[in-house]
Amino acid sequence: MEVKSQTRWAEIKESLNYASEVRKKMISLSAKLTVAILKKQEDIGISNADLATKAQVGEKSIVDLTDNDNVPSIEILIKLSLALDIEFELSTQK
Repeated sequence: MEVKSQTRWAEIKESLNYASEVRKKMISLSAKLTVAILKKQEDIGISNADLATKAQVGEKSIVDLTDNDNVPSIEILIKLSLALDIEFELSTQK
């Protein structure tokens, strides 16, 4: 499985007319999480089916991560991240 770059995400982000800065940040976070999930999945060699079971999501949700035109829900990304033991570091911006 190939981990795709954020190039397409960046193009999507740049082309959108945002109603708010929050939406822009959500898309950016989604892109970063997607890349981290796909990389971790590849690194540990877990199949889509096994990851879907572990995260309690449909296998299609994982397949959709590789579709550059699909922005997954934050809930799916969090479930997959937790299933893969991906740690988050939260900080406040000043």
